[in-house]
Amino acid sequence: MKVLSFGSLNFDYVYEMDHFVQAKETISSLHYSRNFGGKGLNQSIALAKAGLEVYHAGMVGLDGQAFIDYLQKYGVKTDYLTKNESLATGHAIIQVCQGENCIILHGGANEAIDFKQVDEVLSHFEKGDLLLIQNEISSLAYLIERAHEKGLKIAFNVAPMNDKVFQYPLSFIDYLIVNEVEAKGLGNCDSDKIEDIITSLQKAYPQTEIVMTVGSRGSYYIHGQELVHQEAFVVQAKDTTAAGDTFTGFFLATLFQGSTIQKALQVASKAGSIAVTRNGAAQSIPSIEEVKN
Repeated sequence: MKVLSFGSLNFDYVYEMDHFVQAKETISSLHYSRNFGGKGLNQSIALAKAGLEVYHAGMVGLDGQAFIDYLQKYGVKTDYLTKNESLATGHAIIQVCQGENCIILHGGANEAIDFKQVDEVLSHFEKGDLLLIQNEISSLAYLIERAHEKGLKIAFNVAPMNDKVFQYPLSFIDYLIVNEVEAKGLGNCDSDKIEDIITSLQKAYPQTEIVMTVGSRGSYYIHGQELVHQEAFVVQAKDTTAAGDTFTGFFLATLFQGSTIQKALQVASKAGSIAVTRNGAAQSIPSIEEVKN
């Protein structure tokens, strides 16, 4: 089985704050850094660190060679990563305060992915291969349709959650990976109770395997009436950026290496708990050795 992570690449401009900036307010940051990020890049690195051979497909701007070098540093194959010389690479402005974050995202080259690129990339993959996607690139509906036609297994991390999601052929998705807020949106659920959110997902997506993370309350695997719960590991969080991406990569890697659902949830939870104790995005993702230890 080959693994294709088709997703976003962003420069992350990270500002450590003593509080999030408010309307009409100008404040100074406590610290600044520029990091490599984007949910696609983060999840590719998480998959690679968890032990899978991963191909990353996506698009950067003329300033994006650094992303190719960075992915290759962690063993991610970049055969299908292209450059657009007329656009800037995607970027995010991230405020971090007391372990929480808020993010402004600019798609840049991530929004220039077209049908031609999708067809070219998918021509190198076949039935039974795994495709991992997020909601940060263009032509996503077409990508899902073509991957389904070719018989790829499709895992969709529904982030960021917005109205476009409901225009995608979600019935073609094999694995939906969501947090609590995204799950409520997908299930059209107004309740904050975990039990109600789970019921809404079971009704809306009875055939789909769903993984839902709920922060300090752990994570759930939902497939029809099957329900598996994993408690969270208690840590002192510094920065939650990329925690969900870390969880996603380690869950899928562990599962497709032959482990049980419970084991995959446990490993993913451990990896995510390590990531939140570190600052930054991709650089906060632990190695499989750290997770095992």
